[in-house]
Amino acid sequence: MPRIDIDALEDEWEEDGRPARRGRQLSPAARARIERLEVARVVGVDRGRVTVLIGDEVVEAPLAGTMRGTKAVVGDRVRIRPPRHEQDLPRIVEVLPRDTVLTRTGDDAQDDERILVANADQVVVVLAADHLEAGVRFLDRVMVSASVGGLDTAVCVNRIDLVDDQRPVEELRGRYEPLGVDWRVTSAVTGEGIDELTMLIAGCWSAFAGHSGVGKSSLFNLLVPEAEREVGEIGPRGGRHTTTSSMAMHVPTVDAWLVDTPGVRSFGLGTLTPRDLARHFPELAALDCALDDCIHDGEPGCALSSAAIHPERLASYRRLLASLRGEAA
Repeated sequence: MPRIDIDALEDEWEEDGRPARRGRQLSPAARARIERLEVARVVGVDRGRVTVLIGDEVVEAPLAGTMRGTKAVVGDRVRIRPPRHEQDLPRIVEVLPRDTVLTRTGDDAQDDERILVANADQVVVVLAADHLEAGVRFLDRVMVSASVGGLDTAVCVNRIDLVDDQRPVEELRGRYEPLGVDWRVTSAVTGEGIDELTMLIAGCWSAFAGHSGVGKSSLFNLLVPEAEREVGEIGPRGGRHTTTSSMAMHVPTVDAWLVDTPGVRSFGLGTLTPRDLARHFPELAALDCALDDCIHDGEPGCALSSAAIHPERLASYRRLLASLRGEAA
């Protein structure tokens, strides 16, 4: 016989004995009660199991019954109802508005938005030094999503021990640093650059993003040794998915929180319109065109022809524009 969740049933009722109607406006008294509850931070979501940071303690906190249909993601700030009895758990009764979000879709033709992390300060895109070309296309997509969601972008080029010629890495640094992108070069094998990466994440919430197998989990384990994240390698068809759920862990040496997100082979921007894309390429957004919403595709008064845009970045913009339009890039 399936177990009946008595607490979830209780959550279906208001304190005055009336059934709680989802979506209805709370009374001022009920709103005041909720606002007096403690605020926690979601640090893990794995197959519906939510863990939160309350003070200095990480505990499991299921969603209350009245929260069915609501999803909490890593980084969310939530209000917590304390346990009602000894065997009870604290329960999430409200997800607070998000300051920033990093999202993706399955591909550019879909609008199935998936939130990877909420309320982070920056996303650190991890690239593999021995697979730079595919990584750079991924980076451009994440930069757009981060810009839409209000996050800063930084880059960590990992696996530098596997390449003899570092000129391609330095060329990329020269391309992206003028756009305000912080840059770090590391090796999770030799330890090169780990101190510099640690300082990059100091004092803030950062999310790692990257293709499967680029070394996110290896770097995560160096920064947070107790994490013990499973690691994998890049193969002929991409990396093996070793991280299957997002998790945030504390880096006590620099008072930072680091989120390891699942590795992906695609990073769709399906919720973005073609006309909005240029606003999230900083070098294009800075152009003084005759039209405020210039798409830089031959409009009268477009300033693109006289601008010094890196040809690879312009090619990336045009590929993304074509993809969002449903055209062959």
